[in-house]
Amino acid sequence: MKRAILFVLLMASTGLYQGCDSNQASPSEIKKSTAKLVRTQVVQTRQLTETLQLPGTLRAASVANILSTAEGGISQLLVREGDRVSHNQVVAMLSSLVREDIINSARLLMQAKKEELEKDPDNLQLQQEMQEAQADYLFAQQQYKEIPITSPITGVVSQRWVDLGDMIPAKTKLFEIQSSDKLLADVPVSELDIRSLKLGQTAEIYADACPEKRFKGVIQRIYPQVEAKTRNGMVEIRIADPCIYLKSGMFVRVTFVTQTIENALAIPVSAVIDRPQAKVCFVVQDGKAKEVLLKTGIEAEGWLQIHEGLALGDELVVEGQEQLKTGNPVKIQGIEKKIQQTGGVGN
Repeated sequence: MKRAILFVLLMASTGLYQGCDSNQASPSEIKKSTAKLVRTQVVQTRQLTETLQLPGTLRAASVANILSTAEGGISQLLVREGDRVSHNQVVAMLSSLVREDIINSARLLMQAKKEELEKDPDNLQLQQEMQEAQADYLFAQQQYKEIPITSPITGVVSQRWVDLGDMIPAKTKLFEIQSSDKLLADVPVSELDIRSLKLGQTAEIYADACPEKRFKGVIQRIYPQVEAKTRNGMVEIRIADPCIYLKSGMFVRVTFVTQTIENALAIPVSAVIDRPQAKVCFVVQDGKAKEVLLKTGIEAEGWLQIHEGLALGDELVVEGQEQLKTGNPVKIQGIEKKIQQTGGVGN
């Protein structure tokens, strides 16, 4: 008699517990409901690659400002913005004020001697002085020549601040030359993500100017300071082989590989259901649905790493899981076709 009473109490408490579980289907629900149609796949391992994609800005690896070497005027202007120049190529000619003063003095002296000689053409001394003045004038023209302004690097003229005939003081900025074959990408990285990057790490660069190509890059500098307002640090990437359409100032997208896990147990992100403070999924066991609590890792390219909750070979519900509760009978989509192909039906 006592055993019978104990059994009745046990069954009653079990029924009460099941009735309190909102994710557990009651026996009556299971009996009345038809099997839920779902699609499944077997849980397997795969390689997961975690990436970080950030915007960046291109700039020239080398920038040279050309300054005037003396006070004077621009007598020749040989290049303009956009022109390609080579190392030591002459880009302008400068006539210094010292040169002009010396030549003008020699010219004025020669002119004065000429006028005196015209008044007294038989004066031998004036004739001698006239010859000396002419020689001094020619010497000044040959000795004090225009100063060539040359480019210190090979590149493209990006800025020009003078025009032909301008009179300029010494050390005035004339041109800016940017290297065209060596480009860098400056990428701001948050203080949380910058710790996952290191010198020498490779990156992939995409630019709208060259959409058909992905450029390889290498981190060559990680700046030590973080900008106080944005909490971003700057990472400098050297681009290995830029195309001719890439220009300084262009926007690029930079992708870093921050982590690669071989043979990671992973499932599609679409198979995961977000519960309050938890992630769950459903598996099929003995023809019924079972909710599983997950402990997850990284997410990459639509796949989620699983640390706990699933095992290799589990039959995971990947479609139709939103309608399920634990204990629901399920019907796996496409199972009949598989049976017919193996000869299990229609003898």
